[in-house]
Amino acid sequence: MEKKTIVARVEVLPGKEEAFKKVAEGVIEGTRKEAGNISYNLYQNTTVPTMFVFYEEYKDEAAMGVHASSPYFKAFVEGIKDLLAKDMAIETY
Repeated sequence: MEKKTIVARVEVLPGKEEAFKKVAEGVIEGTRKEAGNISYNLYQNTTVPTMFVFYEEYKDEAAMGVHASSPYFKAFVEGIKDLLAKDMAIETY
């Protein structure tokens, strides 16, 4: 097995931080229950509150695919469209 890590950087519009965290709750809860998920955490920058980072670890590439096709991930992507200041920056390791 080859562990996969994703770092997703998110910048939300000023004043939308709480709305973003509320939408993120569903994807966090669902992802943590996935068999192939090792860890899934959301961090908010302490000095720039509009900046967030998801740090995600999966057992392998297949587990990442399960996550990406999940209904709660799709709902998250749809739910944040009007909250983002710019597109998410996603890095895979």
